[in-house]
Amino acid sequence: VMGNSLAGLEPALAKSNRLLVDNINKVTGFDNVFAIGDLALMKTERHPNGHPMVAPVAVQQARKLGKNLTKIIAGQQPAAFKYLNRGTMATIGRNRAVVEIPGYKTQGTIAWFVWMFVHIMSLVGFRNKLVVFVNWMWNYFSYDRGIRLIIRPYIKKRISSK
Repeated sequence: VMGNSLAGLEPALAKSNRLLVDNINKVTGFDNVFAIGDLALMKTERHPNGHPMVAPVAVQQARKLGKNLTKIIAGQQPAAFKYLNRGTMATIGRNRAVVEIPGYKTQGTIAWFVWMFVHIMSLVGFRNKLVVFVNWMWNYFSYDRGIRLIIRPYIKKRISSK
């Protein structure tokens, strides 16, 4: 995974086109530029190569940066970002997943149910949860896997003979 480089921010670029940031996500060398998520490279004692490039890091950074910007506007001292690893989950097939939360690891069918529960509970609104649950149940029992291709019409480009 590589970040997209932005014109004018080249002095702060680190490995993988990530922007080097301090402990409040301020881009190194700039006063009013902040970066979070995959684009930000915050070196800490626990994460000397930066935080993992996963969504929970970006979400936590966004929440902390929002609070810090409010503090900066109010003339208060911003607080340093500290990543709280709540665990990692991945589905690896039908009835198969891995779950690793602090102090507990599991795999197989139980992990698959945990993965589904966590993902459904993270959806907003009862209707969304119900629709996803019904879709998953339909796909599970019907073995119906929708085609997952993005198809664009082919447009033949004309080459000028000038």
